[in-house]
Amino acid sequence: MMNHFRFLSLSGIIASLIAMSSCANTTTPTVDPNASPNSLNSSVSTATDNMSKIDINDASDSDLKKLAIKLNIPELPEKIKENRPYKDINELAVKEVISPQQLDFVKNDITVAKPSPSPEEEEEEEEEN
Repeated sequence: MMNHFRFLSLSGIIASLIAMSSCANTTTPTVDPNASPNSLNSSVSTATDNMSKIDINDASDSDLKKLAIKLNIPELPEKIKENRPYKDINELAVKEVISPQQLDFVKNDITVAKPSPSPEEEEEEEEEN
């Protein structure tokens, strides 16, 4: 009986060692020490570029609130909407909606799609044609 117990114990220990050694052989990603910093940053910038930016000309209130939270300016959504349309993101600072420093802080989060022409601009285009 004692021999059976030793055999089972030894079998259990061997099985445990095999299981642990197979876990230890998993591969982990490594960084090439010869890689340039630019190549390492390219994957990060690609991921950021793929994220959708907030179009300040037609963003929803919830999207504008995200900017307001990031800049800690509760009244920002209303200020952005009051000063629409924008030709480019720099107009946020030009129109004094936010400061140039605040614009630098959120410039990677926002964009400006070409604004829809105003009724006056549409009439001018029709007259030109």
